[in-house]
Amino acid sequence: MIQRIQSVWLALAAVCGFAMAKVPLFAATLPDGTVRHFLATESLLSFALAVGIAVLATVTIFLFKNRKTQLQLVWIGILLSAVVIGLQVYSVEGFKTSTNMTQGTYQWGGLLPIAMLIFLILAARGIRKDEKLIKSLDRLR
Repeated sequence: MIQRIQSVWLALAAVCGFAMAKVPLFAATLPDGTVRHFLATESLLSFALAVGIAVLATVTIFLFKNRKTQLQLVWIGILLSAVVIGLQVYSVEGFKTSTNMTQGTYQWGGLLPIAMLIFLILAARGIRKDEKLIKSLDRLR
């Protein structure tokens, strides 16, 4: 059902994945005083994975009748989200070395993959609780 808590967590994970397309991850101040932003779209692999995870989370919401498949897809999303975090750090470090910057700061968009990972973990927890509830009700019959 759509009103279960894991549907909310999956929807929030999808929003985080889609928001990575527009939100800057890192801002570098150049020696001439201009600010250059690093977006997730500059790293094709991390951008594609983030959007893929968002699509996966959106599809997973509607698999509420098949909890085992839903849980497997959420675990795949969790692993891919960890890969996105690693790729993001690698890409930003490459951006730092390629840019002659005086100061650099991570933006709040850099937290989106971490939030996506947390939301997917919370969704997996909710799916497992539902599975335990169903199994316990079957034992009582």
